[in-house]
Amino acid sequence: MRKCPRLVCIVACLVITACGVLPDVTVWLKKVDFEVDPNANNGTPFSCHIVVAYSKDLYDKLQGMDAQGYFSNAMSLEKTYRDAIEVFKYDMIPGKNKLSQPINLRSYTKAKGAFLFAKYLSPGKFTENVGKAKNMVVRFLPYKMEIHSDISFESLGKLG
Repeated sequence: MRKCPRLVCIVACLVITACGVLPDVTVWLKKVDFEVDPNANNGTPFSCHIVVAYSKDLYDKLQGMDAQGYFSNAMSLEKTYRDAIEVFKYDMIPGKNKLSQPINLRSYTKAKGAFLFAKYLSPGKFTENVGKAKNMVVRFLPYKMEIHSDISFESLGKLG
């Protein structure tokens, strides 16, 4: 009888996947590149937070918030959900371009989702569900923000 190691590996992988042994990762974020236009937020510095939820309850709450609601409740959320929240905080200065930030989550397998909130003076959404992006480029423009997933500054520059 001839042994077939490939077949054994394939069957083992299928069994492991079917049994749910492999974790379902919903947040892959490893790096965020920020580009801040000189006229972003009327030329005024502003805050940007990337918020990672480690509970379904917190995820649902964040999903229903706009940026203004988040920033009004940020301290309360951090106290209430201290074991279920991770916040990466950045101070954005208009005109300071190409700020690259590594993201190292405390647990990629336990994260339920991640959101980006920007505290702009202009009316608008300024919140985004990060989704399953591994790398993001966030461009802060005078009256809006653009988020590009799984692309680098260099590649984005070649496209636009």
